[in-house]
Amino acid sequence: MSPDLGANKIRRVDIVDDKPDVRKVIAICVKEAELEAVLENDPLPPLEQFVKAAMNKADAGICDHKLNLASYAKFDGAEAVAQFYQYKWPALLCTTWGKAVIDAMRVYRRRIPVLIKPDDLDPDTIATGFECCIREFNNDFSPSRRPWRTLVRVEEVDKQMVPPMFFVLLPGWHSSDKIRLPLDLIPSELRNKIKPGVRFHAEVNKGAENQDDLYFENFQFD
Repeated sequence: MSPDLGANKIRRVDIVDDKPDVRKVIAICVKEAELEAVLENDPLPPLEQFVKAAMNKADAGICDHKLNLASYAKFDGAEAVAQFYQYKWPALLCTTWGKAVIDAMRVYRRRIPVLIKPDDLDPDTIATGFECCIREFNNDFSPSRRPWRTLVRVEEVDKQMVPPMFFVLLPGWHSSDKIRLPLDLIPSELRNKIKPGVRFHAEVNKGAENQDDLYFENFQFD
């Protein structure tokens, strides 16, 4: 059942979670998928060092988002998965924290192909999740993940929130609900352009079914 797309062969899976019992449960799912589980039992080194070490001992990863229990890590799982994506190394973000921390996670969302709840993790979702990552590395996006140049309209800016937020509408998206975004999603040199009524273009996966799955990047102001 090992996922295999072209030259990408996955046999060993690095498991990252600050709770030992959760690591063991994920390892069981990995083994049921006929893959070898590599458990990260010790506190993790700084992010870049950890990423390189994980890539040297495994072919893919499954990572929780919150990793701060008992000083297990000084970075979050979303940041780690996004960094793996930069290296075209498949990793799934498996967490119950997705909706609760979506504002903090949004800056990494473009580079998180698969966000899955632990209850949904099984051999099939592991295999299809890694395959989804590998397809994206080859610019083969699912309809819900494909980026489109999209018009975005700023509705409101709230710099009193922590962190500062702004609210946008996506004309033509299936929902007319306002979408809350952290201001630091915008490059620092462009943030002064974010004002109510301003329109700009960004690459957005407008095929996403819900707000939590939306990502925004490559901002362009006329």
